[in-house]
Formats: sequence, C-alpha cells, structure tokens
Amino acid sequence: MKLKTLTIACTLALGFSTTVALAESPSFSYIEARYVELDEANTTFDGYEAELSGRLGRYSFLSLNYADVSGDWAGFANANLEMATARLGFIFGENQPLVAYVGPQVSYIKTNYGPGTDGSWNSEGDSTTEWGAFGGVRAMVLPRVEVNTEISYIDFDRESFTSYSVGTRVYLTQNLAATGQLRMGDLDGFSIGVSYQF
Repeated sequence: MKLKTLTIACTLALGFSTTVALAESPSFSYIEARYVELDEANTTFDGYEAELSGRLGRYSFLSLNYADVSGDWAGFANANLEMATARLGFIFGENQPLVAYVGPQVSYIKTNYGPGTDGSWNSEGDSTTEWGAFGGVRAMVLPRVEVNTEISYIDFDRESFTSYSVGTRVYLTQNLAATGQLRMGDLDGFSIGVSYQF
C-alpha cells in the first residue's frame, strides 16, 4: 500500500514534467509540506510534517522540521506524537549533480495519551530533547528528477532511533516540486508532499 501510493504520486508528477532542463544540482533551500505515515510499536501514526531548509553560505545549510502525528495505541488509547528537529548540515560537492552532506541534529519529541479518537481527556506523556547525527546523498538523475537517501540517528534516554530513507523530488516547475519518501528502521513509513524551492 505504501509503495503503491508513492509510485502513483511519482508517476503523476512525472506525467506533468517536461524535458526542459531546470536544476543542475540538488536544492537545499526550500519549504515543504508533507502527509506522513509512520509505524512504531505495532501502531500506525499519520499526520502532517513541515520543513524549512536554507543555505548558510556555499557549503552548509540549516533545516527545521516539525511533525504532528497520531494513532490508536494498543487498540484502546489515542497517542499523539509531536516531533521537532533542527539540523546543521555540511555539503560536499557544492553545485554538482551529486552531493553528500553530514552534520549534527537536535530533536525534541513529546507524547500525549488519551482514551481514543473520540475521548475528551488527555494525559500528559513524556517529552525529551536529545542530540544525534545525520548524513545523506542527493543526486540529479534527470533534469527534473532528484533522488536522495539518508541515515539519521537520535539517542533518546530510553531508546535510540535510527532511520533510513530513500526518496525523490520531481520538479513540476522551476520552483515547485512533488516529493515522496520511504522510511525504514525504527520508524517505518512514507511521506508524500510538495515543496517550493527558493
């Protein structure tokens, strides 16, 4: 189901694409909104995610990410996860079709619990802020198609999260793109969205 949804979204985006050359190297300056679905502890969470990323000079970038997802936990309670992450990345291969990046990140996660999607009470859960690291590769494989892969690690108090992702950004216009991503590891799932490059 996840792979089918991602494939359909990417196929539709490619259908709107033309052969006009756009970007020569992957973008690190954009704002993006995504629908996201994650699986963790036998619970499926879904919601939205937003990211703002911008270049800091030629060889670095700063990105801010916020996600709000919820799901039925253990079949009887509703769990809501709020996750915010700030990243400082260092770029290798600036203005090239293939670029790599690596850097530190800090992540905040807050969990709230309730009696279910129709319940009125809400129990305050746990919240924690911890450091980690990330790294990845982005490549322009076609004039309008970027592919990317990434690994991310966060060491929280009770457990650590290691996730792997592979995705694509398909440019519909010079600035507007459709995006899709598969996530694996401790947080499995997928996301689809749109981004605006600036």
